[in-house]
Amino acid sequence: MDLSIDANGVLDTARRISAVPAKLAMAQRRALGTLRRRWPVIARRDIQTEYALSAARIRAGLGVRNTAEGVELVGVARGVGLRNFASKRSADDRGLDYTAVRGRRSFKRSGFHRRYGGADIAFERTPVAGAKRVPRTPIRRLYGPSLAQMLRHGDRPERMGQAGLDVITAEIDRLLLRSLRR
Repeated sequence: MDLSIDANGVLDTARRISAVPAKLAMAQRRALGTLRRRWPVIARRDIQTEYALSAARIRAGLGVRNTAEGVELVGVARGVGLRNFASKRSADDRGLDYTAVRGRRSFKRSGFHRRYGGADIAFERTPVAGAKRVPRTPIRRLYGPSLAQMLRHGDRPERMGQAGLDVITAEIDRLLLRSLRR
């Protein structure tokens, strides 16, 4: 009487279990890559619900960078030119109407648009104090909030953190389930 035991199933299971740590590390790296790709889109959509700014301008000022702890969402600290927001010359030609925050129209009495360096830029004539006569009134550029300020505004940091965590957990779950089925 010959007795034979097939241990292929046990060996295959042991091989799969020993490969789990490597698959987990790879899933974490890939999940961070997915987060780097998706996070600016999530932030752009969230910012556009509050600010009257184009998607292209928001994309130009957002980035994701690697840190020792993982990745972080970064906004450019330089102010966004007021012309990038919904702005136009007022109907009575007295100044500049603009909307930086959706639903809130604002007005600059001495504001105007000019092409400068290939771009349409909003300026404002600065008032001159005193009795001294100035032949040409000085002007200055007008800016709205920067993308860094937009990212810090309200509860957006918490929402962006939660959105990032949701992306990472969903991606790790998807990758690990796929690798365990093989």
